[in-house]
Amino acid sequence: MTTQFQGVTVWPLIRKAVRSSQRPAHVAVAYLGQGASRLLPHPPGSRLVVDASESAVKSGQTCPSELARLQKRGVRVFSATNLHAKVFVVDSKVFVGSANVSRRSSNALVEAVVVTSDRAVVAGAKRFVADLCMIELGPERLSRLGK
Repeated sequence: MTTQFQGVTVWPLIRKAVRSSQRPAHVAVAYLGQGASRLLPHPPGSRLVVDASESAVKSGQTCPSELARLQKRGVRVFSATNLHAKVFVVDSKVFVGSANVSRRSSNALVEAVVVTSDRAVVAGAKRFVADLCMIELGPERLSRLGK
């Protein structure tokens, strides 16, 4: 088991883990902005939970067209209103920190994550994401949110 703290340059670390993953990721992240499907290219079969409430979409914090792109690639997309967590389970690691999936997070903000391969923590994080997978967003709902 390893646990480490990573500050500032979290996105290269998260992106590398996701790109090299052969298994679906399990992600709960409050907001997913413009360009997010390139920033975090989830493997097919992944589960992604975001706050896709009308207020999050209207404010530009969550981008329905990016969610639709990921969905077309085989990612299951869910919404949890008032979600504020940032949890990324990738293979046998979990990243927990401050980073939303957005260009601003990647290019401008100072972010931090704790990365661990502790099996109990990884399992707990995976359960956390699974428990949030209650409201699945289909293509029609994403299209409606995009308008």
